[in-house]
Amino acid sequence: MKIYVLIEDSKPKGSAFIAESGLCLYFVYQGKRILFDTGASDAFIYNATLLGIDLLKVDMCILSHAHEGHTGGLAYFLGINKDAPVYMKSAARGEFYIRRLTKLEYAGMDRSLLEKYPDRFRFIDDDVEILDGLYLSGVQKHRKPPLFASMMYEKRGDALVRDDLSQELFLAMRGDEGVTVINGCSHNGLINVLMTAEEKYGPVSAVVGGFHLSSARRSGIPAFQEPAGETAAIIRYINQKKIKKVYTGHCTGEKSLEKLEMMARVKRIQSGDVIQV
Repeated sequence: MKIYVLIEDSKPKGSAFIAESGLCLYFVYQGKRILFDTGASDAFIYNATLLGIDLLKVDMCILSHAHEGHTGGLAYFLGINKDAPVYMKSAARGEFYIRRLTKLEYAGMDRSLLEKYPDRFRFIDDDVEILDGLYLSGVQKHRKPPLFASMMYEKRGDALVRDDLSQELFLAMRGDEGVTVINGCSHNGLINVLMTAEEKYGPVSAVVGGFHLSSARRSGIPAFQEPAGETAAIIRYINQKKIKKVYTGHCTGEKSLEKLEMMARVKRIQSGDVIQV
């Protein structure tokens, strides 16, 4: 199966594709055209056009979580595609913030879309099989989430509380060679995602998505980097489980990417790439 990378944090040098801090993927499964996340803006529409993808024909959209790099393009998608349902966790409807140094920044989706397009959303509380062999699942915490998770908050009433990460989902597809996992940022921790997938759906053969080992660079704010031990643990897990195909880029960070490429045969993805799983 081919997965088209409509938005990633980087692009090939000299290419016409747009890169931004976010993720948007497109693939066809059992004849259904599926959009996974929407990037941070309308840039995914431009990149889809370059790749010959007609977004008006997308059958469903899946949102991994509410953060702006994954839902920022949703208003544009709903504006051009009049029928595709949007699947997301019920918990992702909240107001989410991220602490950057001493400053809290709003990081959630445009919640007015929930009122403007009430018939388009399909909210998920439990794991669900939306197509034969294609599952949307929450993440079980087999081990402590990475450090960045402690910087994420949700506003409940007048109080800011730690995000319990229940807003996050991943996609799992059963295939002849095993289970393919597609995730957005892995705020719960990539190892927790993969352990959950194996426990529920079987051995994982491919992984695509962000690992969140680094935050996006922002003016005046240094990029956050997970301790090296988290990257080392992911490398050990991938090698121990003999996961054949691993693709990442978004929010993984250059330092961790270099180690993953060298020590676990991980391949980086960029805007405009077409990968085979």
